Parts: sequence; structure tokens; C-alpha cells
Amino acid sequence: MRTPRARTAAAACVLLALSAPSAAANSGTGTGTGNIVVAPAVTTRDEPVTVTVHAASCRTGSASSPAFGETRLTPQPDGAGGHATPAVSRDVAPGSYDITVTCDDGRSVTRTAAFTVINGAVRGGEGVADGASTADLVIGGLMVASALIGGGVLWLRGEGREDRPAA
Repeated sequence: MRTPRARTAAAACVLLALSAPSAAANSGTGTGTGNIVVAPAVTTRDEPVTVTVHAASCRTGSASSPAFGETRLTPQPDGAGGHATPAVSRDVAPGSYDITVTCDDGRSVTRTAAFTVINGAVRGGEGVADGASTADLVIGGLMVASALIGGGVLWLRGEGREDRPAA
């Protein structure tokens, strides 16, 4: 009977699926809430960030933040919104910063903690600061452990199947 094996495999997949979003949340390639995407998620002073608004009705307007002031949005070539690439101020303090986008039609939206400014250099060019954090290591360890446990259970359940009569 294959039902217990299928249930065990499904349970292992559920464990992996539940742990994967936590790991992906710290990917560092950019963050987005609603229609605002900021990349990279982690940067240093005097470096540019790309702010993209994904809304056809907001192709022009401005993006502002205490980290870089106010900058104009340029329409996306595909007509799906606007973007800007402001440089983070040289004298800004390390920390998380909000971005407010104001469209020319008067609507505005704020992305809280849109990006983080750190001291020093950013390695890898994609917003990776100082390697994996403790939380990253714990999440990765749990993912590996759940995969090993699920595989071990499947392997043990498969032992001796050839000797059993068919149901």
C-alpha cells in the first residue's frame, strides 16, 4: 500500500515549503510591498538604489526618502510604471529608511523600511552584507534536517517491501 509513503512524502514537502519563504525573505536582491520595489535591499552611503513603481497609472511623479531626498520618476519603457535611481546621501546614518512615492495624479504610497543603509562596503553587488546571519543558518539547518528526516523515513518505509505480499 503506497498511502503511508505518499503521506510521508507530502509531510516532508510541507515542512520544506513552510521553511522556504523565511529563507527567501532575506535574499537581498530587493524588496517590494504593493507596487514599490527597491533594489538592492542593503546598500552603503553614496551608492545608488533603484526604486521601481509597478502601476500603469503612476509612470511619472516622485520618490522621496530621508536617505536621498526627492527624485523624479522616469516612465518605464513597457508603460507599466516608473522608476528612479537616486544615490544615498554621503552623510546619512546607518539604518532602515522608508520611501514615499507620489504620483502626478496626487496619489501616494509609502514603503516602510524599504532598504537598509550600512557602514562599509557591500560585497557581491546584490546587497549581501556580511554573509549569512544566525537566522539564515538556523533556517537553512532546519531545511536540511527536515529533508534528511523525510528522506530517512521514506527509505525506512521502503525496506523489506519486496518480501511483503501484494495487498
